[in-house]
Amino acid sequence: MTEIRECERSAFDFDEFFAVFWRQRPLFVRGGAEAFLGRSWSPDQFAAARTRALAQDPGAVTERPDEVTFIERVSAFDPGLAERAEEFARVFGAPRAWFDTVRTHGADGIGAHFDHSDNFVLQQTGTKRWSLAAPHHIRAETRARRMMDVPGVGSHALPDAEVLTFQVRPGDLLYIPVLWLHSGVSEADSLSLSLVCPAVSLQSAVLPFLAQVARGRAVGHQVVPAFHAHLSDAARAEAEETLRRATLMLLERLTTGDLLAATLRLQAEHLTRQAG
Repeated sequence: MTEIRECERSAFDFDEFFAVFWRQRPLFVRGGAEAFLGRSWSPDQFAAARTRALAQDPGAVTERPDEVTFIERVSAFDPGLAERAEEFARVFGAPRAWFDTVRTHGADGIGAHFDHSDNFVLQQTGTKRWSLAAPHHIRAETRARRMMDVPGVGSHALPDAEVLTFQVRPGDLLYIPVLWLHSGVSEADSLSLSLVCPAVSLQSAVLPFLAQVARGRAVGHQVVPAFHAHLSDAARAEAEETLRRATLMLLERLTTGDLLAATLRLQAEHLTRQAG
């Protein structure tokens, strides 16, 4: 069982982080937020980003007036955060990364849930109590559906035992690994940023590239039978069999060496590049 003291450090060290914590256990660094981000982020900067978000993309802002405001992908409305997110995407090997932000005006928070991303909470003002639990408390099929980004999957109660709790104060950093359950509740007014580094599922690391190669080579271009209303029973059965055979042939063609080699080359160009 992971213990609190195993997760606490006085500074953020990237070598140790990737060796010990990355996608294995949480990391809590007292006073580590500003060094990690390279800046602090004030309520005035939050207000300016909120104004730009409401003007450019109102759907990015979710709020209960005088209670809590959440801005998804706030880095799209703050050039400095956008530049930092791009840098972090390279560091953490993510195809993209962004910042979310939440400001509360009292004791508030969102319910327990788990994400298909690695998250770095950077507390700016106020204090939040975070509760975390390992992914084994979630059914395997539910975790799989979350990685497939199935709508409505993510909310999940915390277990009764094996829960880690952290009091995250202004300037603190908390790393929450992918698929870990978590819940954050503010003690009073608070402002935090979260760096979001989405994890890539194997399916999304293969099928889009395979489809791109297949389209480029016109594999699977054949016209399939039309199951129109005037087909006789015999003609419909024949059309179904024709489609079945053609599908099997296509699947077999997609697993041939030349297509797989081209897919792996394309995958390498996009996913396995070295961080700059």
